[in-house]
Amino acid sequence: MSYNLSEGALETIMKGGNYDAPIIQMLGTKKIQGNDAGDRYRLLVSDGKYTYSFAMLATQLNIMLLSGELTDYSVIQVDQFVTTLLKNVGKGEKRVIIILALTIIANGRDVRHKIGNPQPWSEEATSAQRPEPKPAPVTPKFTAKVEPKAANLDSSMLSVKMTNPISSLSPYQNKWVIRARVMSKTPIRTWSNAKGERKLFSMYPCDETGEIRATAFKNECDTFYDMIQVDKVYYISRCAIKTANKKFTTLKNDYEMTFTAETVVGEYVGDESAVPTVQYDFLPISEIANKETETLIDLIDVCKSASDVQELTAKSTGKLLKKREVMLVDASGGAVTLTLWGNEAEKFEGNTNPILAVKGARLTEFNGSKSLSCLSSTMLRLNPDVPEAHKLRGWYDNGGADADIVNISAKSGNFTGGSNEWISFSEAESRQLGTGEKGDYYSLLGVLTFTFSENAVYKACPQEQCNKKLVDQENGLFRCEKCNREYPNYKHRILLAANVSDPTGDQRVTLFNEAAETMLGKSAEEIARLSEYDKNEYNKIFDEVKFKTFVFKFRTKMENFNDESRLKTTVVNVQPVDYKDGIARLLKNIKTATGVQV
Repeated sequence: MSYNLSEGALETIMKGGNYDAPIIQMLGTKKIQGNDAGDRYRLLVSDGKYTYSFAMLATQLNIMLLSGELTDYSVIQVDQFVTTLLKNVGKGEKRVIIILALTIIANGRDVRHKIGNPQPWSEEATSAQRPEPKPAPVTPKFTAKVEPKAANLDSSMLSVKMTNPISSLSPYQNKWVIRARVMSKTPIRTWSNAKGERKLFSMYPCDETGEIRATAFKNECDTFYDMIQVDKVYYISRCAIKTANKKFTTLKNDYEMTFTAETVVGEYVGDESAVPTVQYDFLPISEIANKETETLIDLIDVCKSASDVQELTAKSTGKLLKKREVMLVDASGGAVTLTLWGNEAEKFEGNTNPILAVKGARLTEFNGSKSLSCLSSTMLRLNPDVPEAHKLRGWYDNGGADADIVNISAKSGNFTGGSNEWISFSEAESRQLGTGEKGDYYSLLGVLTFTFSENAVYKACPQEQCNKKLVDQENGLFRCEKCNREYPNYKHRILLAANVSDPTGDQRVTLFNEAAETMLGKSAEEIARLSEYDKNEYNKIFDEVKFKTFVFKFRTKMENFNDESRLKTTVVNVQPVDYKDGIARLLKNIKTATGVQV
């Protein structure tokens, strides 16, 4: 079978002209030294008339090579490509073709030979006279906010047709222009080091092909921060492109941009509808509980309530932080807490029950309760003009506000990460709960059969976020090894070991302060006072709670003790039995087991 290649296509492209969807043949590949972003592949290609060895495959197409779908002698149609000039030491500049999208017309295993008698494209040809260019398309007006920088930008690069897609950017390019919408930008962050005062901000541009993180330091931070507005579209060029540090970004891009003294930014004032807005992958709250912690979540919900702004001190830096907790609900019957930080926390108004669209909130878990927290890269939109928001508003205003919900962030109750069933110790053992890497949570109806009340109260660090046991210096001061400080005061906390039994077995468990206070019906301060001044009353409290039935919520995990693996079970929450609920569960179990309606 014969294949018609686009003869002369490479010549046109090498001279800077345009050629739509050229059909070429791949004659060979060479792997280029990889980095954290993955390997790059250089291609030898032919249009039947010329061969050219400075073609590169975009990283997202590597899988076609690695899977064997794309092989030597394959005939392909290049659906999308860009060219860039790279410095070739001692030989001026070299034009490189970067292939972004392609269609395989014939697999190399079927072709099995080189088509035609192509000759290598010579270096001299790159300096040949360019063909008469076609009339330039009408392009939207480009208005630069920073006039000196805009003057350096070649106006011929401002054609929408000549802009580069974000997905094509890489360190191998040095001449490019993107047209992108700024999805969000962070507040300016300042700090000091040996070099003096430092500052930066980051923004997140996107186009139809993807998104990227861009960071500006010091002078560029001052130049561009006030100029760049969220949700506006800009032309951006002459940033440094480097491998993305995944520690500071959650975007699906192997690279990120850094503003330099040569960076040019100008506002695009044409039809902005051609540039996409933020792309979401909304998840119902009812499905969040089943996701792994640290997952990034997109959601759109109604703000049912919002707390006041709270202040706390960061453990690592001592910096004052401000946060606000917002309860979100949706039509799936779920509720979840979202924590806002900094400026977002201070300016948020939840009194009108706004619709909140969130992109990239991090899922966290504490004591079996899951919640969401905003990162610096998280994007928030209040009352966005999208169909999901209008539908949600209609639901909330027409009965949704009073609907029954399950709060997956609740710090009490029987909700256990997606399931509120009660199981027995034997069922927990048969399911091998606790043997996983992160441990497991479950609820159980059990009897407290014994408490190890001796030394159940201890003197803890007075800092709100620290519960470390203090060392008595015997000089009126108490030392916290964790905080590396001495204090004249302390707070009391409970650490109680106990046994819990049910009809199928028993388990040694540990109760920390909040759970122990709930079960004993006394605060840690009250119990500490009785321990010191009224030992009989102290013992009576622990005796009275024995053989009482509670609903326990456990966290169980395998841990090593003296080189021996043992199951450690911690009481996350303890509640008295709701007998109405218990009877309903019993009837449901009877129906499930026998099929008899009770």
